[in-house]
Amino acid sequence: MSSINSGMFTATGQHFGISLTRTASIPEPSLLEFNLRSYLSEYTGYAKIRRAIYVGERCPTLSIESYSIALEELENKTYDTTTYKHIARLLEQLTGERRDTEEWERRVSKEVKEQDTEIRGKLERAKKQVSKKDTLQAQWELVRLQQQRGLMDEAVRALQDGRTSCGGMPEQAELYVEAARVSQVMGRWLQVATYIQRTEAVLPDPDATARAELAVLRAQADFGDCKWSVAVNGLRELSIDTASIVFARKTVTPRDIALYGTLAGLAALDRDQVKQQLLDNVQFGQFLDRMPECQALLQSYYDSKYDDALNMLTRILSFCHLDPVIGPHVTTLKQRIRDNIVVLYIQPFVSVRMSSMATALCFGSTGQLEDTLVRMIDSGLIHARIDGTTGFLIKHTVNARDAALSRVETMHRAFAQQAELMTARIQYLEEESARKRGARA
Repeated sequence: MSSINSGMFTATGQHFGISLTRTASIPEPSLLEFNLRSYLSEYTGYAKIRRAIYVGERCPTLSIESYSIALEELENKTYDTTTYKHIARLLEQLTGERRDTEEWERRVSKEVKEQDTEIRGKLERAKKQVSKKDTLQAQWELVRLQQQRGLMDEAVRALQDGRTSCGGMPEQAELYVEAARVSQVMGRWLQVATYIQRTEAVLPDPDATARAELAVLRAQADFGDCKWSVAVNGLRELSIDTASIVFARKTVTPRDIALYGTLAGLAALDRDQVKQQLLDNVQFGQFLDRMPECQALLQSYYDSKYDDALNMLTRILSFCHLDPVIGPHVTTLKQRIRDNIVVLYIQPFVSVRMSSMATALCFGSTGQLEDTLVRMIDSGLIHARIDGTTGFLIKHTVNARDAALSRVETMHRAFAQQAELMTARIQYLEEESARKRGARA
């Protein structure tokens, strides 16, 4: 593919941090009612475009449909001629049908030029009149135009330039929140976290709606950075009612929150915490109602129905492969959650036959289970040994007397260290006192 140096693509052929070269292909999601157009209809603007392109890059059977949806959104909602031409070329390669883009490009380019000239004229006049209000308004118009053109970095710079025209802290906070939204669309999670911190610095007591939006943005950033426990802590306090304005923007949906919370919770929480913080959480339950598969997964996990939980996890992750927030972490999440299930499975037992365990936990073979157990033993996740002769996993049991003796020895070492430090301190004070007496004499 040719390199593109403007619009949503950079000179390295990147689209919002997503490579435009073909990645390892994945199958269509195995969730029963998955429909691509219905799924993408829950988003709008560049959130929808980004997801459509992400799907097209990864799922060959859905490429034509996803790129067509992206092209429709680009044509109807943006002025992004660069991305439009690129997606049109991709579709031409896939279908063999050439699409005439020149008329749309000419019309859009003319509109962009006229709007850009008008906005920059407004900015110049407002600055000459030293009118902060008019300057900030024109700066916002410039931000919107750059966003429609797909020039997200330029939009962020325009937001930063607008700070000098703010009349107070709330206006600065609004600029920072918008910068976080733009960074969210681009998948730049460190920038999202940075702008959230700046927002909270200038607006320490936001209203309920602003708090909800910041919570959603922060949770996405934490999830994108694999901070599972932090992400789930933020999401479990969220409610659909307070976040309704966030969802109305159609950049994130209640189903997304259910997925983030469920997967982060299974990766970071123990079994009782899953019950308390997710299953019994009325507020989070509202999100689970929008994604019943997540409810079923959490319940199976808590009820120790591990085969059902793992099968449901596989189906959900087949869908998550197509999500630009979750997709890059599917392999890590699957391993973390499977490891947690292995730990829970062996908890009640002193020893377990590995062949039975492999069947119960949906491993393809005993050899695959053995590889997993070796890794978990080496990393300290489980304390056990594998008896290759009998085919059993045998847990290390700690004798109560040995444990008590170990605690006493630890306490003795700590006491001896403290006594040594106190002796050294006393000796120092005595020497210091003697030195002062000698000096006076």
